[in-house]
Amino acid sequence: MKFKHDELSSSYEYDLQDLAEIKFLTGSRVRSRIIFSLMDGEKSISDIRGSMMAPDSTITHSLMELESKRVVERSQDACRLTSKGKLMGAILSRFIASMDAVRLHRDFWNEHSIVGIPMEFLMRINVFRDAYTVEATLSNLEEPYATYLEMLDNSTHLRSMLSICLPRHTDAIGSFLESGGAAELILTHESYPVFIRESAGMNIKEAMDSGLLRIGILEEKQEISYMVSDTFFSMSLMREDGHDPAGTRVIIGHADELLRWGNDLFDYHWGLSAALDSEMLGVNLDEVVPAEE
Repeated sequence: MKFKHDELSSSYEYDLQDLAEIKFLTGSRVRSRIIFSLMDGEKSISDIRGSMMAPDSTITHSLMELESKRVVERSQDACRLTSKGKLMGAILSRFIASMDAVRLHRDFWNEHSIVGIPMEFLMRINVFRDAYTVEATLSNLEEPYATYLEMLDNSTHLRSMLSICLPRHTDAIGSFLESGGAAELILTHESYPVFIRESAGMNIKEAMDSGLLRIGILEEKQEISYMVSDTFFSMSLMREDGHDPAGTRVIIGHADELLRWGNDLFDYHWGLSAALDSEMLGVNLDEVVPAEE
């Protein structure tokens, strides 16, 4: 999805209107905890007080502030979120989850270029809050690759975008197809020739004709590589120092929302790709994707 200038402007203005209220909610631990408590449903004031380590006077004052903002409403001893409160609670949850995803993986984001991740996907960065990173070390240089192989053993479908292609990539894909798995690959002008060369021992044409393998070619150079299956998502990025995305650290996750994010990202890149059929294997890519003038 591409944002037009007027769409960005109206979105930015809307964010400015709500910024003060988000700041109001996040500016008090007690206020935000009350919001989260009431997202489970109506509660009595005594229940709210019992769930928080704060003086009664502080909780009472916070409830009054939330009422004044029409975020919470009270009837006798019961408190509930208003419609506005539920929406603000959802925004607050997303905001905190996004901050957690950035904070927990701060080194990974700071060391790598995120230019390869479209903005609409960065806006959903909260999906990485339960992810983890795997890094090759001097004592175990193959740890990321070994992790891939272990996860692939528990997968039946693989979708991968390879901005670079190494022999271990084609080995893993070949073994995956031989075991009955189905794969979809997006390759670039740089990675496609390498894939064809390194996969000489694979019957790619047969796999494509049988529907077990689909290949698309993305013309533009990419700074991201990733894999998404029915059990995991993994991603590597170009390092800020210019090293390629076959680097030493990858970020991995298994949560359903991250798998949806990964599949959406693959669909996004597939939509920009030119699909190959088995008769086009090995041809000059300029015949498939016109060279940029």
